[in-house]
Amino acid sequence: MEKLVITASSGSFSGLADELRKISVQALERPLLSSQPPDDWARLDEALNHRDRYGSLALTSPRAAAAVAARIRASGISWVGHAPRVWAVGAATAEALQGALGSVQGSFPEASADLGAAERLAQVMLSAGAPGPVLFPCGENRRDELPGILRANGLVVDEVICYRMVLASAEQAREAVSGASMVLVASPSVLQLLVEACPAAARPALVAIGPTTAAVARSAGWQPAAVPTAPSTPALVSAIAGLLSPR
Repeated sequence: MEKLVITASSGSFSGLADELRKISVQALERPLLSSQPPDDWARLDEALNHRDRYGSLALTSPRAAAAVAARIRASGISWVGHAPRVWAVGAATAEALQGALGSVQGSFPEASADLGAAERLAQVMLSAGAPGPVLFPCGENRRDELPGILRANGLVVDEVICYRMVLASAEQAREAVSGASMVLVASPSVLQLLVEACPAAARPALVAIGPTTAAVARSAGWQPAAVPTAPSTPALVSAIAGLLSPR
């Protein structure tokens, strides 16, 4: 049986292990990135308490959405009255809000082989005439695609840290992928960690979650074996099955 190591946080891809078992692939969750709260919640709390300052709220990850929902509940904020339109990169991010912001009015971008999720969301927001300023709760080490595109098109973006990610050590990364025939990477930072920790000859076949991570891999000299059409369980199963068919 083939062995796939999932380096994303536990539970990131619901049902993936069960579906892969049907095609004789053993999936092992070995997270190399853990989510921690920011040093101070004051900036996010202030932004949420004064949400009427914003025309839009953009969320590019389930972690950011979950952090926003948690702070709304912890602070006793009632999300009623004038509130920004909420935009999310996909269903998983919208679901992480658990209804704390009401219905998510933003469109969910279609999959693209050329654009990352944040870039797609920015384009959807611009096409729909999303109002500004834009509140962008994000990780401490977030990428620039969404705020960069929005700012280049005249929108003010207020970035507020709502979580920070802590990388595993190089030794932990090497141990995680040891003996695996495939590794699923869902983060450019984890990709860089594995590149530095694992010699080229010892790297398993790479399944990159999307075009952004795949591009980082290629620039580091690690050609992805597969890139799913969307960051979802069905798309991942299809991509991984495609790797098995020639064998």
